[in-house]
Amino acid sequence: MTGHPKPAPPPAAKPQVWFPDTSALITLAVHLPLHEVTVDALADKKRVLLVAVVAELEELTRLSQPLASWANTTLGQLGWLGDPVVLDSPSGTNLASEIQQDLAAGRTLRHDLGHWGESAIISLASRAIHLRPFMLSDDYDARIAAHARGVEAMSVHKLLHLLIVKGRITAPEAAAFSDALHDAGRSPDFTADELRSGRLKRVGEP
Repeated sequence: MTGHPKPAPPPAAKPQVWFPDTSALITLAVHLPLHEVTVDALADKKRVLLVAVVAELEELTRLSQPLASWANTTLGQLGWLGDPVVLDSPSGTNLASEIQQDLAAGRTLRHDLGHWGESAIISLASRAIHLRPFMLSDDYDARIAAHARGVEAMSVHKLLHLLIVKGRITAPEAAAFSDALHDAGRSPDFTADELRSGRLKRVGEP
């Protein structure tokens, strides 16, 4: 008697790995309670900090205020991300340079390392095989570039929306974080209802 073959087990889900970029880390530095909530939300995920991001943050400390101050604060908040990882060369750095030029879109960079952190992340993450990469980025163009290369990306506000959905924070709590960022000039103003629904316009895309 021949039995029916057993169905193949579903493929194991790839573990998530999160790559916070320069813009997102600057946003978190603006408001310490938001930083703490984000650290807690990603505590059980693998997280990667690239040397390129650290280098860009160091470059930002030489620019005008308040960006320089936020960058300096960020440099003191990187412990939760572990030791910085070097981008592979030449393949990784060549691809990152290409992405950096795409993000610049013909515009003059504010400094030599402009867009370098997110470009390095996309270069590394887009070649991941055994992991499911996520980029946390408050740079819309960087999120578009990441998605174009198969890397999921979201803004800090979109992460807040997901935390509301999961019951990790309340919509009023998220709105208080958003208000602090708006007051600092780091984001548009969003209501608790908008954050709950995820209707965040460009900030929630792609």
